[in-house]
Amino acid sequence: MTKESSLLKPQNSTPKFSQNFRQQVGNQTTPLLEQFEELALSLAARSPEEIIWQPPENLQELLDHYLDTLSIVYLKKYAVFSQCLIQVLNEENYLLYGLIGRAIIEHTAILRYYVTSKMLPLAQEVVADGIVTESEIEELIQWLDKHLTGRRFDWNNFLADHFQQIEGLKPESVVQPAQVNILTCLEKWGREDQSIIRLYELFCDLVHPNLGSTLLITRVLDNQLIVGGERGKPLGQEIFNRTFGELLELFQEVREQLIQLQSLKFGEILRLKP
Repeated sequence: MTKESSLLKPQNSTPKFSQNFRQQVGNQTTPLLEQFEELALSLAARSPEEIIWQPPENLQELLDHYLDTLSIVYLKKYAVFSQCLIQVLNEENYLLYGLIGRAIIEHTAILRYYVTSKMLPLAQEVVADGIVTESEIEELIQWLDKHLTGRRFDWNNFLADHFQQIEGLKPESVVQPAQVNILTCLEKWGREDQSIIRLYELFCDLVHPNLGSTLLITRVLDNQLIVGGERGKPLGQEIFNRTFGELLELFQEVREQLIQLQSLKFGEILRLKP
């Protein structure tokens, strides 16, 4: 395994909510903006290490390699989500707010499903007798591989010629497992917290060609609805005020899940023994 550390420090270019946007949102939402800016800055500061994908043959090292790679994937994606969210809100582009919000929900649900519903229970079962066998590590790695490379599209065929140019990469070994259905993840989560189902249904309507996405390009002027144009107050602003706090809570959920993910490292896994 070749690993290159390059932690990025917070950059002055890390976006912040504009003064104009701050003045437009509700008073209850304003403190959340500051929390989200701190979150975006923190994610930028922890911008992922670079890991060259060269899976080691040693099973213990391979387990840790998968865990490190998955952590980096999520840290990088959520850093991008947070920065893009600030940018589109400053532009009053609530249509993209809906798209990013749904992506955040889906990524969080997938991460939570694999860690909470699959990996942790399996790891606790593995260490119950105080011994971790090779076959048990292989089973953990199979779930990590499915989490990392699961797909619903044939990327092998789409990028076959490009994969052939990458040193040490076998196209036929790339992204084979089918990814778990997002509804399966949400249904599992929803048994513990029904509000996540409602939130997802809301953001799906903001993305699909339904009333929700139309409302995001609708404005209110003189107590009348105006579709399109630039005049009046965006109706999307009210939708934002009513949903932003719940999106912010998802970032805390991701933080907790990533901490648990790292507890699966070979040097730490025995501490999971009940």
